[in-house]
Amino acid sequence: MYATLEKAGPDGGATEQYRLSQIGGPANLLLRLWAEEPADGGYLVEDDKALTEAGSAPTVASVVTFAAPVSEAVKNAGARADRERIGPAMAGHPGAVRMLSLWEPRDRRQVIVVLATSMESLEEGGRRISELPLLPGEDVALLPGPDHVELFRVVS
Repeated sequence: MYATLEKAGPDGGATEQYRLSQIGGPANLLLRLWAEEPADGGYLVEDDKALTEAGSAPTVASVVTFAAPVSEAVKNAGARADRERIGPAMAGHPGAVRMLSLWEPRDRRQVIVVLATSMESLEEGGRRISELPLLPGEDVALLPGPDHVELFRVVS
């Protein structure tokens, strides 16, 4: 599966889409999911997790960006953290709908999109993740954190 995050444009075969309006800002994005890579490129969906409230209509989204280029070591450390520490801690988190891990191989950029039913759920999820202790063997130098986090309303 592939994804695009864009300002506007025709649907052109997207299987799903979420229209996002930035909270406290001017940005409007369209998150589109595609069965095949779109002609103008996009992100590879490396992970698509249905969370506690799967099937519920999301009302808010967090778009977490890790600026390019993300090294292979940092990418692998982040994948391990998600698989062994963050994912299990977030299992059963109230209000969480879906998490998409997106990878853009050309620029080596990573974006995580979290869809939730409320702002409180996003805030509590962020607090929960930030308080998790590292696993044995995890290197904090390989877990730099995101370059920025943007919050959006899901408007359709």
